[in-house]
Amino acid sequence: MTMKSIISFILAVLIGVIMYPFSFLKPFCDTDFPLEDSPFELTGTQDGVFEISGIKKPFNYYGLKYSCPGYMKGVFTYRIVRGKEISEEFFLEPGEGVTFYGFIDGCFENKKGIYPLNLCFTPLSGNCDNFEITSFSLFNRKIPDKEIFIQNEKLKAGVNLDWGGALSYLEDLDSEVETINADGKIIIDSKASEKYGGELLSSNVNLINCHDTGRLVQQSYYGALDDENYENGTFMGNRWSYNPVQGGNQFNGKSKIVDIKLTDDEIYIKARPMDWALDDSHITPSYMEAVYTLDGAKLNIKCRFVDFSGYSPRISTQELPAFYCAEPLNNFVYPGENGEIVSEPDLIFWPDAGYPNFKSSENWSAFISGENGFGIGLYTSHYDTFLAGVYDRGNCSGADPASEEPTSYIASVQPFEFMSFNPFEYEYSITTGSVDEIREIFS
Repeated sequence: MTMKSIISFILAVLIGVIMYPFSFLKPFCDTDFPLEDSPFELTGTQDGVFEISGIKKPFNYYGLKYSCPGYMKGVFTYRIVRGKEISEEFFLEPGEGVTFYGFIDGCFENKKGIYPLNLCFTPLSGNCDNFEITSFSLFNRKIPDKEIFIQNEKLKAGVNLDWGGALSYLEDLDSEVETINADGKIIIDSKASEKYGGELLSSNVNLINCHDTGRLVQQSYYGALDDENYENGTFMGNRWSYNPVQGGNQFNGKSKIVDIKLTDDEIYIKARPMDWALDDSHITPSYMEAVYTLDGAKLNIKCRFVDFSGYSPRISTQELPAFYCAEPLNNFVYPGENGEIVSEPDLIFWPDAGYPNFKSSENWSAFISGENGFGIGLYTSHYDTFLAGVYDRGNCSGADPASEEPTSYIASVQPFEFMSFNPFEYEYSITTGSVDEIREIFS
């Protein structure tokens, strides 16, 4: 290490120690994230390394603008307080003048960088000869709460940032929904106290099961199984495929939040998911994006997924999405071939039932309370087949069934070929109400 490097290192540590406590105060947090005027000089080298010169305030968020015809892996190296050096990877898609933003690792545990060192890039797929960075900036961004919400007069929706920004909360604000205990049976329904009597447990009812990382309403994809470059895990006694899951892994390991944008009626999330059957050291080289938008009595969700692993393609049935709701809503209903409402009130755990599929003539299905009570419905515009089941039927026991192990499950299912470097998008909607109301809203 040269004398100049030693001096720069000491200055960086001193500045970080002095500025670090102030960086948590609101006036020291950036609210705009421009990339036009970078305070850094980037010096490119032939081996793909861009050295960063200059010292900036403590940062937990970075952005760059680039152009490249192919897919790239980047590694950002920087120092944190007390001089520890950190290197973390990120991934870039092809395009001209594309922007990429990302939180640094550990930012939700209040970790911050103080001194950027370099960016290193490796081609993954396609022609990357003309790769160019036109701007790079660091920011000190205020970290939001672990759960963030949007609401209107009809619905309140929330996502959990510990679980990849997957949908973890949905409350109907317009139907007087209650959770009650009627002679030892937990019931969720509109005006449940009036209908059934019993003990009122809650009038602020979350309809989404959030017992663990595998529940929620979320993206999940099944990829390589027999690729020599992939290390298989085990789940439920089976050798498991490559399985990026938005919420995390089977050990409740967290997926990484890459980016967030929040307005009054919309949440944008970008996450790097865990691999379901493997431990926390196996975060996947992929990104999931989700946009949650309230539209009257509907919550609309747009999903996007791109994988950078390079594993061999595989055709598999996908969950589009995986949807778990509170189990007291356990009567599965859907429009049949002739438009009549078909009821399946006795579904069991779907693997035990042989993974039953139900074809909906109107592309929606729902779980409701009892024969014709309140419920929650899922609509997918391009897919009409639903896998459904109920786990541990009738065994909810507390005031918050959403957090308990029993759950009702729907997946809009469709086989397609999982391929790396091939972005995939789909949309779906969720609503609440009686069967007639759900049908009318989705129509």
